[in-house]
Amino acid sequence: MTVRTAFMFPGQGSYIPGALHRLINEFPAAQAVLDQIDEVCAELDHAPVSRLLVDPGAPSLDDLVADQSADLDAALFASNIVTYQILVSIGRHADVVLGHSLGEVSAFTAAGALTVPDATRLVFSRTTALQSNSIPSGGMLALSIGSHRAAHLVDFVAEPRVAVAVDNGPEQCVVSGPDAGLTDVERIAAAVGIRATRLRAIQPFHNRLLLDAADDLSRAFADIPVAEPRIPVYSPVLGRYVGSADDIRSWVGGHLTRPVLFYDALLRLYRDGVRCFLESGGRNTLTRMVPACLPAAADTVTPLRRRCSAAEFRQAVESAASGPPDSGAVDAAPKRADTDGGTSNGKQAASFVPVPVAVPESSTEPKRTAPEQSTEPDRSATPDHSATPESDAAEAQTTGLPGTADLVARIREIYADTLGYPAEMLDADVDLEADLGIDSIKQIEAFRLVRQQFGLPEPSAEIRVTSYSTLAEVAELLRSLADQDGAAVAHDEGVPR
Repeated sequence: MTVRTAFMFPGQGSYIPGALHRLINEFPAAQAVLDQIDEVCAELDHAPVSRLLVDPGAPSLDDLVADQSADLDAALFASNIVTYQILVSIGRHADVVLGHSLGEVSAFTAAGALTVPDATRLVFSRTTALQSNSIPSGGMLALSIGSHRAAHLVDFVAEPRVAVAVDNGPEQCVVSGPDAGLTDVERIAAAVGIRATRLRAIQPFHNRLLLDAADDLSRAFADIPVAEPRIPVYSPVLGRYVGSADDIRSWVGGHLTRPVLFYDALLRLYRDGVRCFLESGGRNTLTRMVPACLPAAADTVTPLRRRCSAAEFRQAVESAASGPPDSGAVDAAPKRADTDGGTSNGKQAASFVPVPVAVPESSTEPKRTAPEQSTEPDRSATPDHSATPESDAAEAQTTGLPGTADLVARIREIYADTLGYPAEMLDADVDLEADLGIDSIKQIEAFRLVRQQFGLPEPSAEIRVTSYSTLAEVAELLRSLADQDGAAVAHDEGVPR
């Protein structure tokens, strides 16, 4: 039986510098998509976005958040839609698409409602609308509670412009508003033992503070043609399936001020039979939320969790091609009540709608060169953190490092002390940059201390330490360095290997 699959397009936090470095030359159609985006950048007198996605030395997320928000938003869209085109090229099919916040522009594009050039213009118009309006200084704050509890917490704050902005799951939501109001929320959260983390958001997104910017964006979008989606699209902002061009125009006018109901979106798609959730973009920002929201029958795929080769990308996709494990005749039903009372927009799942591009019939010379080999360790598959005593002992004997669980625990201890974060916040799969806002300088310093603790050599210049953005990935890098160091010693001593 074919497994119903949803493609999810991430928003903020999914940027990977040089994400396509080892991929783009292998897929001419994907390169053509990136070329179209660069052409719009040139039309708008903006630097090409491709430089951020094909150069592994591109600016970090920190750099872009600080003063290059237009670059960041364009890079997020480009990463999403180029990844989608690669999935199309290898024959992976979607039954429904959805995006998270800005990621919804990618979903509309994948569904054929917007062309790649027009979607790119929309992304830049959005940035212009935000920058050209006087918006009170504010931001966003993640809370380790559900949205209903967060709403009660916000009611205690005297600032009425603080509001629940994003509902990501039963124990994770985001509030936005003026800085002073968020400080009050942090104080109350601390008093009642709720974890609160400031996000690196330059605006209080999904808040009525952005009404003027939303109006400007609606006017700028008025002349952009919109088609009816050719693949079912579920909108977490609208809280329902998108059935018409008018729905998309409604989303454009309201997405800056309305909350993102991502948790409800996952529940609805699961009830509609979706069992595989594939992230079409960088990192695992969205797939990481699925296990907390849905029963175990829901499978996840993250082909671009980090920079990878074409073979590694295919392997990540094919590993889930057979679908999730059989959970029996009846799946456990999610508990949250339906949000719109309907079934769907009546559309049948369509075959893939490739992004409309003109691909040259032949390509003898790729436009962007990338080395065929990479010195970075192969990290295409999600690390398995469920170590056994036997595997821990084998790892310790092979590399001289502790077993996986002990190694991650030691890394957590050093990182918590160096970064000033409580150890309980540093789960093995928490993204240090995207989730906790830890800048690259602090990450590099913490890694240096861990590396020195275990007496390991510096990584080669080709390895970017900050691309290993979780403690599990840091442990993986340490093992790679230990393997290399052991091999070097064995070579120097003439020991057979």
